[in-house]
Amino acid sequence: MKNEGILKSNQTKGWRMGLKNLLDREMGKWWQTSRWCTQTLVWGLITNGVLGLLLFLLPFLTATFEGINQAELADIPDGTTAFFSLAGIAMPIGVVVLVQGSIITEKELGTAEWVLSKPVSRSAFVLSKLIAHSLGFFITYVVFQTSIAYVMISNSQGSPQTLLGFIKGAGILTLILFFYLTLTLMMEVLVDSRSIVLGVTLGAALGGALLVNLFPFFALITPFAMPNLIPLIVMETTLPEYLIWLPFFCTFIMCLIFITISLWRFNKKSL
Repeated sequence: MKNEGILKSNQTKGWRMGLKNLLDREMGKWWQTSRWCTQTLVWGLITNGVLGLLLFLLPFLTATFEGINQAELADIPDGTTAFFSLAGIAMPIGVVVLVQGSIITEKELGTAEWVLSKPVSRSAFVLSKLIAHSLGFFITYVVFQTSIAYVMISNSQGSPQTLLGFIKGAGILTLILFFYLTLTLMMEVLVDSRSIVLGVTLGAALGGALLVNLFPFFALITPFAMPNLIPLIVMETTLPEYLIWLPFFCTFIMCLIFITISLWRFNKKSL
């Protein structure tokens, strides 16, 4: 990566010192390499690939082959439910896997210490990763995949899907991914063990639904139940107001807490 170690002189002071240079560096890892293309293709196959099988291949097989029990197909979810439920569960895993190591690796290799010996602030170091990853995931995971899903679902139905509902679904999906991004970065700052980082973050991504089943109250204060909630909102199902706004508000507040802890601890941490 050609721009990995290039830092230009900048006169900005305070917590923003060096942010532009560091952000250019992190953006380059997304957009000047094959990462954006790889992530787009991989998650296109995982989410919209499954959606395509459900919307087009399954009806074709049903119409082609005799003897298929139609009653057994009644439990198969519709396209909107299938896409957002799968994306809300699988994409956080992609976020965790891609982000983990982004700070620990730099500490292990001495890159972080070298970068911070330049006129850059520690806050800018963390924020550059947060901003670059947020934009990268938003474009490759949310914008690309939901746009393709919208076209596929609308085409399969023979009429356009409600655009506003899909935009709401994309917004909620963005918040879910941002939660796992900020959680992963916080864990990267707090501990130097990849296994602990993965244990906590993947544990939240994979075990959150189980936690909600055991303690339903957590559905109101965490994003763990949101993957099942998104399709209902997209399809404009009438839901109690607290069921919609409370988990979103709590999740957003937790994201801010994770960011605050990351910045505070990294500024105190010895590399």
